[in-house]
Amino acid sequence: MKWRILSKTKNKEIIKILLANRGLKGKKEIEEFLNPKKPEELTSKEVGLDLAQIKKAVQRIKKAIKKNEKIIVYGDYDTDGVCGTAILWETLHRLKANVLPFIPKREEGYGLKVERIEAMAKEGVKLIITVDQGIVAYLQVERANKLDVDVIITDHHVLGEKKPKALAIVHTTQLAGCGVAWFLAKHLQGKSDLDLVTIGTITDMVSLIGPNRSLVKYGLKILQKSQRPGLLALFDFAGLNKNKIGVFEVGYIIGPRINAAGRMDDPMESLRLICTPDENRAISLAQKIDQRNRERQILTEKTVIHAREIWLKEGRGNNLIFVGDESYQEGVVGLVASRLSEEFYRPAVVLSLGKEFSKASARSIKEFNIIEALRSCAEILVAHGGHPRAAGLTVETTKITLLKERLMKIAQDRLKNQDLSPTLKIDLELNLEEVNFELYQQIMKLEPFGQDNPQPIFMSRQVSVVDARTVGNGQKHLKLRLASPLSRCVFEAIAFGLGNLFPQLATSAKIDIVYNLLVDEWNEHQRLQLKIKDIRMTGV
Repeated sequence: MKWRILSKTKNKEIIKILLANRGLKGKKEIEEFLNPKKPEELTSKEVGLDLAQIKKAVQRIKKAIKKNEKIIVYGDYDTDGVCGTAILWETLHRLKANVLPFIPKREEGYGLKVERIEAMAKEGVKLIITVDQGIVAYLQVERANKLDVDVIITDHHVLGEKKPKALAIVHTTQLAGCGVAWFLAKHLQGKSDLDLVTIGTITDMVSLIGPNRSLVKYGLKILQKSQRPGLLALFDFAGLNKNKIGVFEVGYIIGPRINAAGRMDDPMESLRLICTPDENRAISLAQKIDQRNRERQILTEKTVIHAREIWLKEGRGNNLIFVGDESYQEGVVGLVASRLSEEFYRPAVVLSLGKEFSKASARSIKEFNIIEALRSCAEILVAHGGHPRAAGLTVETTKITLLKERLMKIAQDRLKNQDLSPTLKIDLELNLEEVNFELYQQIMKLEPFGQDNPQPIFMSRQVSVVDARTVGNGQKHLKLRLASPLSRCVFEAIAFGLGNLFPQLATSAKIDIVYNLLVDEWNEHQRLQLKIKDIRMTGV
């Protein structure tokens, strides 16, 4: 892994340096970052939404409520989509609307489906409101219009070649899908809870600089106080202290559990969990979803091992990873693509092969816009959509070889002069004796950390190894005691996944380290700890 030090300046203006590294230099933007507006104060313009479209959507929804028309909130099966669906359904339900939520199973495929629209029209549905999807559903909306079913789109994905002729389009790429739904809900009712928009925003990996920072910063406080029986049950099964829930807990513990129902079975189970007022039902649903998450973890690991072997055997020299198998379950191919892309630092497409149609998820690196690449292959795809770094597609199985050839050529052309290895961006080089609780408290002013606002990373040189041992399942991790070369201060450190370096870490060895700071709490005592991200040997 390459190291790239963003600043070697050593002074007391650490926060100023960290902000500059995140592109924040002007006095106004720094003030807005450190003290973001309350979400309720954010305007549609500030988040890229068209106020006229919002008003049009609100007017149509209020008309439907007044006339008791059947409304469907048509969501997406990931955590962002589930949370956004819950936000809009609950808002409309409180307004006494004749409304039902609907989230398709993954095997049905992403987005609006003509056959679903036709079935809903037969059942008397007059208004469909999409959540986290719909912006590329030109043909589907056209069919709905012919059936006298109005469609309101709320979405944050990249617009396709043709804008759907929906009654209203509430769309921006600046928010997560649940964030768009939350803004519409706020205009409908005057206010809306922030707990669900916080979960959806964090798990969808959108930028946490700008309006999303506002949603998450204030929303985490609301989430910690949430009285939703479903969330409380989920916290209990995950072993979480609700008062200490932050970005990590949401992104790596809560979000994946909500997502697991849709990956392994029925996403409506997660929606029911979130929305139920019944404590006993919440416990039952949370237990079921927790089990689904364990199954998802096992299946993901098995699929990653298999896909990795195929890639190493057949395609290691290529600039794009393209693997598929009939055994791959559609619900985990996105996770597998993410793992492969991260390990080998290449765009990855992983397919669940079917007899007639195959479905795939793609994950990419910053140097390669995957949705742009897929759009250049649109004529051989049944469907596709997504973002520059993550996308999904459906393709006829007979056309997979052609798709692979096309994507491989695009990747080869666009990445031929690129160094395809990950770069670890280091915010600041410090002497280890400069690390203390005062520095940690300064860093915490930058929370919440996430996309575009990562937890600050520091580097220290010529650090002495006082003690080293391997820990964890399979001895994969390192537990270290490290000393500053200029003083007697000693720090505890943990290095996840670096257990293979243990034979080189003789006592008194000198190493350069890259790390985050964290506080380890035990028996109400706090101590500063280094979370090692990488190590370089420099000698004894």
